[in-house]
Parts: sequence; C-alpha cells; structure tokens
Amino acid sequence: MPDHTAWIRAAVEDDLVPMLRLLSRADEGRDAVADEPSELQRSTWATMLATDTVTVYVADGRTELAGTATLIAAPTLGYDCRPTAFVESVLVNSAWRRRGVARAILTRLLDDAAAQGCHKIQLLAHKRHATDGAHDFYRSLGFEAEAEGFRLYLGPRG
Repeated sequence: MPDHTAWIRAAVEDDLVPMLRLLSRADEGRDAVADEPSELQRSTWATMLATDTVTVYVADGRTELAGTATLIAAPTLGYDCRPTAFVESVLVNSAWRRRGVARAILTRLLDDAAAQGCHKIQLLAHKRHATDGAHDFYRSLGFEAEAEGFRLYLGPRG
C-alpha cells in the first residue's frame, strides 16, 4: 500500500463540502459542487451526523476524501431485537480505486455493525456492477447474493 494510504474515520461536520465533491465526481451528470452547500444539504448532513443509528465513514486522503460508505442500523423486533444493518452509498474516488480503500472502509463498518449487535447486514449493488468487480469484491468480504432486490423511485421533492 502506498505511503499516502487513506485512513478511515467517522465523518464530521466539516466533511460536508469534501463529501459533496466526492459525490459530484462520481456522478458526471451532476453540476460542479458550489463552495457553499445549500440549506437542504446542510440540514440533511446535520441530521445524518446527529442520528445515533447512522454512521458515515470516510477514507481521509488528506487533501480529499478517498471514499465513503454509510452504515444504518435499523432497530427491529425480530431477531431477538437485534438491529438489521444497511450499507448505503459505497463510493471510492476514481483516483483511489484498487488501493484497498473500499476494503478498509467496509472492514471498519462490518466490525462496528458486529459491535452494535446487528443480526445481519444488507447491501444492494446495482446489476451494472456485476462485471466491474464490485460484486466479486462484496463476495470477498463474505456477502452472498441471496435475495432479489427491488427499488421504487418516488420522484422529485417539493
């Protein structure tokens, strides 16, 4: 691993603009990120950081975020009241791919989910990633493709 290896930590308030930059780099159809986040972005970020059952992990590459993933631990009455964990928004900056960033983030996330007593972890990966290595990567971490996933997009807000 190179000397500039990213290190993994929970996101903090000051990560909002770097996070928006990371997200915009991943979605080439998106407009460039403004230096000043919108009020909606600020309030959403504050809610995410303040929610005890949500952890946003970042791989801090010192000058930019190298990657991110979010753990959501949902309480449930099933499974002896052990939470079900959901992994959302796994993303690695293209300049940092194939350097172990995603593995480091998800290893930390899986350890934390186990420490929180989660019964299972669910992760959705789009079908288009079946050929780019993402599905093989998730399998290498112990995930199994065992369920059919469904999505329903609810349309624009307001």
